[in-house]
Amino acid sequence: MKSEVLTVEDALERGRVLPWALVRSLSAVVLGPVPEKIQTEELMEARFFDSREEIRIFRSNGRLRAARLTEGPEDVVIRRTYAVENPEFGKAITVCYFVEADEDGQCRLSSARLAGWEGIQ
Repeated sequence: MKSEVLTVEDALERGRVLPWALVRSLSAVVLGPVPEKIQTEELMEARFFDSREEIRIFRSNGRLRAARLTEGPEDVVIRRTYAVENPEFGKAITVCYFVEADEDGQCRLSSARLAGWEGIQ
């Protein structure tokens, strides 16, 4: 997995072209297609994603920060799709777990990113 630091403005711009988002603010939670407007004043976390990348905006020490996570051809991943219990948030969400080996050859899950969403038809 490749990780790249972004500005919040750049993350918002790049995130708008991805198909799905999970946005958590003080007053609402949105999961599904990327919303038209995102208010950064109340924003706790935003994750824009498709099957190969995720752009995250998150709070750290009271400030918004941003990063881009991308999957490369050499990455070993485990994809899992989970049913979403609340139909307001869709039918299913896919999570991609990155597998990392240590010097002894033992593997662990190093990180995870959102990789898919299915709405209710």
